[in-house]
Amino acid sequence: LNVYTPKSKDSGFIKVYSEPLASLMPKISGNALKVLMALAYELKWNEVEVIATRENLAELTGLSQPTVRVALDELEEKMVIKRLGPNVRRSYVVSNHYVRIGKNK
Repeated sequence: LNVYTPKSKDSGFIKVYSEPLASLMPKISGNALKVLMALAYELKWNEVEVIATRENLAELTGLSQPTVRVALDELEEKMVIKRLGPNVRRSYVVSNHYVRIGKNK
């Protein structure tokens, strides 16, 4: 077992809120959880909106584009994300109730 021990202060990590996520996990598929983590990975500090293509999300998760679309539908239905804009240049608002980008002070 390798344990990560930073040599200096970390930045750019993902905060996962355990209780809200624990209540969400039984209600979503593993693919939806994967897509949520990929969207969280794309977040910037103090932002809730991510600009990402299905192609980019498929590449990050290893899922097919149709599977990513189904996972995005699932996350939107559960109100974890909200899609904005047209399909060509779509952005997603990710609920910071579940995940946020962390930043050390």
